[in-house]
Amino acid sequence: MFAANVAVNYLLNLIVIGVYDIVWIWYYDRQGTIQCYGINFIVDLPRSMVLLYAFQRFDLEDWGRNRHFKVVKEGKRVKEGVLRFDLRREDLEDVELGDMELGGVDLEIHTSDEERVTHYGLKGRATNVFPVTSEALAKKFPEIKQDGMVAKIFWEEEQRTSELEILKKVSEIAKQQPTVDGHVPRLLWHYKVKNPTSAVRKALGIADPSKGSRVLYILVFRKLRPITGLDDEDFFNVWRQCILCHLALWKGGVHHRDVSPPNMMYYKTKNGILTGVLNDYDLSSLAITPGPQGNEHMGTVPFMAFDLLTKEGQRGEVKHLYRHDLKSFIWVLIWVCLHYRNGVLLPRETRPLDEWATVGTVACGKEKYYFMGNFLAYETSDFKPRTWNLVVDCFDILDSDTNHNRRSSVKQRRQSKAGAGEQTTAEESAPDMDVLLHKFTSTESWIRLSNSLP
Repeated sequence: MFAANVAVNYLLNLIVIGVYDIVWIWYYDRQGTIQCYGINFIVDLPRSMVLLYAFQRFDLEDWGRNRHFKVVKEGKRVKEGVLRFDLRREDLEDVELGDMELGGVDLEIHTSDEERVTHYGLKGRATNVFPVTSEALAKKFPEIKQDGMVAKIFWEEEQRTSELEILKKVSEIAKQQPTVDGHVPRLLWHYKVKNPTSAVRKALGIADPSKGSRVLYILVFRKLRPITGLDDEDFFNVWRQCILCHLALWKGGVHHRDVSPPNMMYYKTKNGILTGVLNDYDLSSLAITPGPQGNEHMGTVPFMAFDLLTKEGQRGEVKHLYRHDLKSFIWVLIWVCLHYRNGVLLPRETRPLDEWATVGTVACGKEKYYFMGNFLAYETSDFKPRTWNLVVDCFDILDSDTNHNRRSSVKQRRQSKAGAGEQTTAEESAPDMDVLLHKFTSTESWIRLSNSLP
């Protein structure tokens, strides 16, 4: 119930273990669990009865249901797979809204839609994306009618810079950079609960109550399409636009740090022009707040650079640089070309890299090293020549750079052990980023595909 229900804030449970006459109250929310002292319901019958009487008087909100989520009825029957998000005037003091003049919107969330993206779990972000409809938002933003809208519902860690704050910075950069303008998600409306999960822990006097504390967000965006539905030069076009957008954002102080196929989307303009969108900034950071924040790692494992897949990288001892994200773009190119044909996902038995998504970070690094040593064995006759040539050219640069970095690390470690100096912290300048990207954009295959674009 809790893991799969976006309308539940927390859950209460009674636990009785074995033959003991003791019951424990367990409280679950996205920050974790809280267990009370056990109550012997035989010896301490009066207290047990008071507890049951209290539970008897609970309403749905007391049991953890978010009162802003309502079921939708058709006559006397409940409409399956649809929730209505409903805000009353008295609720506005407890929440932050993206448009106070608009206030609560007539948001209907289609929780059973085939295009939903769900991540169920008892603890953590629990990010879910659902198609939504709203007459108020459709009236305010008529230009998004052909694409529709989606709502991203998630529990963000308080210690991190919020995705909402990062999107504000992204919007500022978009006003100045043409490679960003139109290439980032368009936020239409947002909702944030002011009461974090740490509140109950502070009330109970639990030590370090703010560690891992989370807040519920709902962000409504224009609906986008996945890059994996494209092929050949259309795929290259959107992929390239995302790379250029990412570079401008990084220079502007927004570090994405989670480049992966689900975070690369597109839409079509009224004139039918494909426009790439670098999506999903929930694991991003601002340059003014460098380094890991909170308890969450950066990146999606199969597409992370080798430096970040090491034990040191997972402990946050490796600084996340632009080159790490650029290499993730190359891994996305390789992954999509080996897993999709004509925009359609291949059968599982013909997808050679699926295991990367199921193993741990260090094991994935070993798998990727094996792949690099046997790269040409993965070529098949149905690859489109122009796209495969791009994959080969980018792979050669990726392989060369990986070997160079490995040799440099070995040399630095030897010098450090010999007392000749300490290992320096890697830094990058804007020219360094341009030089690295130019290695890829100057390849013959990249130039040919670029020249073929409208």
